[in-house]
Amino acid sequence: MQTIKIARLHQNAILPNRKHVDDAGLDVYACQEVLIHPHSQNIVPTGITIEVPPGYVALLKPKGRNNHLLGAGVVDAGYQGEILVKIFNPLDDPLTIKSGDAIGQILLIPIITPAVLEVELEEIHKNQSKRGPNGGIVTQHMKVD
Repeated sequence: MQTIKIARLHQNAILPNRKHVDDAGLDVYACQEVLIHPHSQNIVPTGITIEVPPGYVALLKPKGRNNHLLGAGVVDAGYQGEILVKIFNPLDDPLTIKSGDAIGQILLIPIITPAVLEVELEEIHKNQSKRGPNGGIVTQHMKVD
């Protein structure tokens, strides 16, 4: 895949772009001003739609310089609506997203889509590693001197 098809849904929408040729993500931009109250969330429109190719998923991820968080950032192949970004404001002050602000980035990731096969629990455990069912997650608090 060498190109991705993107269409503007609003005249003032900015097409996603990379700041540097080797950047993994395409920056996405707000197409209207949105106020997000402290410790709250809101949906920010981008004014674009993208064609995610079969075998890929587009993930919306935060930009390192932003002081907000993103939620629910999966765009499946076949989705044809506007890219809407759910932004959480973790700050104690209101956050104003202005039209043209870079609000996140889109990463295109190849995926596999295996069929689901239900099996008995023993079938899963017969090939289990020595890590056990916790998968390396610490389940007890450790005291550090």
